[in-house]
Amino acid sequence: MEFEFTEEELKSNRNGFLSPRQKELLSTMAGSVRGSSKNGVWVILGFMMLGLCILLALFLPTLNARNLQTLGPQMAAGLCFTVLAVLAMIVLSLFISNRLAARLESAEVLTAEGIVRHDSSYSSQAGFTSYYVYFGKKRFAFADDMNSVFPDGARLRVYYTKAGQIELIMSFEKLA
Repeated sequence: MEFEFTEEELKSNRNGFLSPRQKELLSTMAGSVRGSSKNGVWVILGFMMLGLCILLALFLPTLNARNLQTLGPQMAAGLCFTVLAVLAMIVLSLFISNRLAARLESAEVLTAEGIVRHDSSYSSQAGFTSYYVYFGKKRFAFADDMNSVFPDGARLRVYYTKAGQIELIMSFEKLA
């Protein structure tokens, strides 16, 4: 993973601002978060309708006039509760994704600096290794070994943004 930033972007980050290209990148990511959340709504609704159809196909043939009087109100209440619960989950999902997207769009430049050191951990359950780079006390997680980008023992300053759990390194510089 290589970091692509220009000298102008580094200067902008030093002054505590994001460059126009970096703002556009974060805006694009925010749009992706919103878009995937909206697409997820259709998947959730599709599975809800599939489940309702399966339930109706299973229970309608066994209902007669006597069972309908006792089971009908219970089934209706259960279906209403299920639909309301699914709709509440959809609203919550859209709210959380819009909030994350808004945080991405309004992210501020943060800094961390210090002597670089590396660490890693292997998860036997997930079957992959996570790589960590420390800049002083600040830790960043990566999917790949970043020793070639951030050499061990170097003194670096990184400029990054944080929105929720998402931390993105925007630029970095070597310190004397």
